[in-house]
Amino acid sequence: MEESSEEEKKASEEDCETLEQELDDAVEEDLSKELEASKKEAGEYLDALKRERADFINFRNRISKEREQFKQAGVEDAFKAILPVLDDMDRIREHGKMDSSLKAVSKQMDKALSKLGIEKFGEPGEPFDPSIHEAILHNPKEGVQSDCVEAVVEAGYSIGGKILRAARVVVSSPLPADAASAPSQPDEGAKDCEA
Repeated sequence: MEESSEEEKKASEEDCETLEQELDDAVEEDLSKELEASKKEAGEYLDALKRERADFINFRNRISKEREQFKQAGVEDAFKAILPVLDDMDRIREHGKMDSSLKAVSKQMDKALSKLGIEKFGEPGEPFDPSIHEAILHNPKEGVQSDCVEAVVEAGYSIGGKILRAARVVVSSPLPADAASAPSQPDEGAKDCEA
């Protein structure tokens, strides 16, 4: 009887070990499935986070770009409001009737425009460019080989490569070829955009 109880005990222990092994296998399989599901869920959250981060970066860049555009639009609006004053200062400067206090104000205005990125252009003697110059008068002249700026009536202004106002100029042009007084060949002293 002792032998049968020992055998039963051994069989019972083997059954327990088998059950423990089966239980361990089942728990391990469940944990493995849960781990896989958790990994999949974490991957989905990571992908969603990456998309949200990209959307935020795009939003931040778009807002920065719009802010810069609004700033430039504000500068352009303010510039257009003071443009008549700038033209009057240029006329006074051209006729030499500026006293020292007005000269100081004019210099400060030029510095302020420069600080805002506004550039003044249009000088006598430069080649005529219809993309930045507005010809208000063509003055055909003998000895001129190509169109050039003879006089600037109103200066032009640009900001960041964008023309705010074209320079209004008088253009020296070559005489037409069929003009009776023009020589058939340009002479040695012919000018090319020289005022």
